[in-house]
Amino acid sequence: MRLFSTLTAMALTVAAAQRPAFAQMAGISEERVAQIAAMLPAAPAGFGSPCTDRAAWNPLAPSLRSFITRGEDLLQRQFPAWDDDAYLEFSRTGTRTRGDRMIVARSEWLAPLVLAECAEGRGRFIPRITMVLDEISAQKAWTLPAHDGKLENYQGARYFVELHSAGLAHDIAASLYLLGDRLPAETRRKTMLAVTRRILDPVRDSYTKGSGQTWLKVTSNWNPVCLAGVTGTALALIFDRKDRARFVAAAEHYSAFYLDSFLGDGYALEGIGYWAYGFSRFALLREELLVATGGKLDLFASPKIRRAALFGSEFQMLPGNYGSFGDARFLTRRPESLIAYIEQVFGLAPSSQALPLADGALPSEVVARFPSASRTATAAVTPQKTMELRTYYPEAGVLVARPARPDGLALTVKAGGNGPHSHNDIGAFAIGLGDTQPVGDPGGPYFYNASTFTSRRFESRLLNSWGHPVPVIGGALQSDATTLQPVMTVQKFSAAQDVIAIDLTKAYDSPGLRRAMRTVTYSRGGEGTILIEDRFEISKPTVIEEALPTHGTCKQIDGQTLEFSLDGKRIRVEIEAPSRLDVSQEHVDEYGNPFTRAGVRIQLQESSVVTMRFTPAH
Repeated sequence: MRLFSTLTAMALTVAAAQRPAFAQMAGISEERVAQIAAMLPAAPAGFGSPCTDRAAWNPLAPSLRSFITRGEDLLQRQFPAWDDDAYLEFSRTGTRTRGDRMIVARSEWLAPLVLAECAEGRGRFIPRITMVLDEISAQKAWTLPAHDGKLENYQGARYFVELHSAGLAHDIAASLYLLGDRLPAETRRKTMLAVTRRILDPVRDSYTKGSGQTWLKVTSNWNPVCLAGVTGTALALIFDRKDRARFVAAAEHYSAFYLDSFLGDGYALEGIGYWAYGFSRFALLREELLVATGGKLDLFASPKIRRAALFGSEFQMLPGNYGSFGDARFLTRRPESLIAYIEQVFGLAPSSQALPLADGALPSEVVARFPSASRTATAAVTPQKTMELRTYYPEAGVLVARPARPDGLALTVKAGGNGPHSHNDIGAFAIGLGDTQPVGDPGGPYFYNASTFTSRRFESRLLNSWGHPVPVIGGALQSDATTLQPVMTVQKFSAAQDVIAIDLTKAYDSPGLRRAMRTVTYSRGGEGTILIEDRFEISKPTVIEEALPTHGTCKQIDGQTLEFSLDGKRIRVEIEAPSRLDVSQEHVDEYGNPFTRAGVRIQLQESSVVTMRFTPAH
């Protein structure tokens, strides 16, 4: 390992000579940097032990058998070629799929090959790993095309860090740390220079200025994802201890912004999908700092972290069944490795020698197999593991109501809770039965395009209120939900029944509408009943259309009854209204998320109530 250390230090010295000295960081004291430097080891290190430590790796070989198989397959395959046309497609057309797939296909070779080599230790995979590192070091960009709209990374005009490049750099750093001088010296030199130029130097500059990287102060998943990648890279590769300490101090400082994506009640404004993505990287960042400082610096020490960490458990309405609000994909599944990590840290599950934070990325797979400082750094509070009858988020105005028996209906309904990645869905609901949701919120996109995060976002029927289980009033859809505060006029909770009333009025700009109120009553008797009462106060005749989306099928039983079926589960809804129901169905396929919207049109001549009663169907 001495040769690796010398050559790596030389590479960093060359890069350092080409940049200004690392000035004091914006908003971070030199005193704090010195304190952290005293906690860090003399030499850089990543997770786990280097591959040459066979006493550490040989016992792990059985758990890595799948990586050896994958690595053997990669030995027989041709490495995906860099494709300029695929990368540039987003800048031409706004379509990102080809470019994303191309760059990810190249990056995802590294982890299985390195883990296969560490498991086996015979050098069989080293030539292919060398080729991959050489290819990646030389490729025009490490960023996803959609994050490089001005092609600055592609053209080499300016490098900045985003979601993909941060994770790729961490994988590269872990590879260099684990394999050391088993890799050719020239490959290590070129790889180190590429990491320094594309990742470490641009971030150093931003830490000094307190700006420059868009994710520094954002309240979204970008913050922990990029911080985890950058910090893990620095800890594994930077030899100067004070330099490393600056990256750690910056991670400690800027990671606090991520916690602002959670309300005080613990609700994750980005929804369950982005909670799993962002919080898994926040947990990985925590591991990096704990290991590097010998357990002295713990990001979970924040008083706000407990509710944020438990969101993944407390938001489920049935085991593994979540309301897919916002951009969460429909039926987003329980992130088992992250949930297991949190349960161990908070004392909800027996502690094991290693923490299960594996998710396919090389650092996460390694930390999942090696003892961690987290086992002795558990939180002081030990909450209950069993699911209660409900979880209520008063600031967000979101209710999760659970049945008294496992085969009953479950409900998640929202009056607000909108932030990044939200849709226009005030009053939307998801109804769970078993492990599926036959009717309710359709979930979010499976991919994005150039319009997704622009002023044209809500032209999409998946993202605006048309595709959500909320009414269309006099032809009017809901306004931008991020501009509205939740208004709940009633919250009554008991063992038998939960009631929440939501004022929808300000969500609509509809002529003749004086007030719109949605009252949701969840009853736990038998298999459960959900009653939704929509009260419309109008000054002139108005057409109301209730929307009932489904990823399954909708069948009209009679003049006022519909039946929704999905994955062998069926739910019936009986609708009562002051006039005849006109039921239509329309298939929608946007952003790779096809669903059917059942629309129930009702002509109101005067102020009236429309009720929808949901029960399991047998």
